[in-house]
Amino acid sequence: MEDSTEPQTLSATMRVSRLDFDIEWPPKHAAAYIIEDPAPIVIDAGDPEKRAEMTIREGLAASDYDLSDVEAVVVTHPHSDHIGQVPLLREAGATVYAPQPVLEQLDRDEDDLADGVREIGRSAGYHGEAIDREVERAQSSLRRNRKLLAPNEAVSFEHGESFTVAGREFEAIHTPGHQVHHASLVIERRGRKLLFSGDALIEPFRPGAINVGLDHGAYEAVDAFHRALDRLEGRDVDRVYPGHGPIFDDNEGVIANTRVGLESLTDATLEAVEAVGPATPREITRHRTGEARHPAQLLDTLGALGTLERRNWIRFEDRDGVRYYSVRNASP
Repeated sequence: MEDSTEPQTLSATMRVSRLDFDIEWPPKHAAAYIIEDPAPIVIDAGDPEKRAEMTIREGLAASDYDLSDVEAVVVTHPHSDHIGQVPLLREAGATVYAPQPVLEQLDRDEDDLADGVREIGRSAGYHGEAIDREVERAQSSLRRNRKLLAPNEAVSFEHGESFTVAGREFEAIHTPGHQVHHASLVIERRGRKLLFSGDALIEPFRPGAINVGLDHGAYEAVDAFHRALDRLEGRDVDRVYPGHGPIFDDNEGVIANTRVGLESLTDATLEAVEAVGPATPREITRHRTGEARHPAQLLDTLGALGTLERRNWIRFEDRDGVRYYSVRNASP
């Protein structure tokens, strides 16, 4: 889909086209972008399904490109709905760029990951076979993502620094919370700044505070998200290209709405603790959401519980590795 609203002064030298991918889980779609230059650059790469390959091929053809014309693909974060077609682009000759911490994360030892999932999973209220399933889910995701975004076949860039791709300069902003090593990307043309926000900033909904998944760092997700918004706030951004939802111009407004969404999550989690505590994070999630159908719902809860604890509004009692949360003014 062409971004037909791109200002004429910019489109005369650079146009951004959008690729929309159908995915099976909420929000049911993901977006990638083509920076249309003589050496085109693709930002993110859809999901791994076969239909996504056709989306890329057809989107490139609509802009008069072949797959082999793509000079580079730049990855914002290593979730499968954003790196799924990296192998297709790499095999066609594109150079792959990704944040250095992402590439290091993909090289993680699977036993170390299992230890983290078991400890944090137990703290959340998983036990027995349920923990084993979460370990297998996490290890399977790591193996899949390592295959899609092969660390030894990518060029790294650092958060907080600028790097050059096909003659274009990008600024990489570290925007954790949705994913711990997420990078939002800024490019400038004729004084206008374009932000490729991935899943760090989306309109009209709040991205999930997934951060590290069920692993060490899960209880830091909401605070990390606020730090990401701090880094995006106050920037003179003219247009934002997100990984989901529509392209938008109101950077500050969407940041404010995202903060409201995070505080609403925190408030709802506190209300759930008040209602059912002392309770495990899984019990709190069920009270907050009803039947929890997606892992992101529990991860949201873990991030909110960590924030509430650091604000001294709640506390937890550790019972053989399981956390039981209650409000500060209640009896344990």
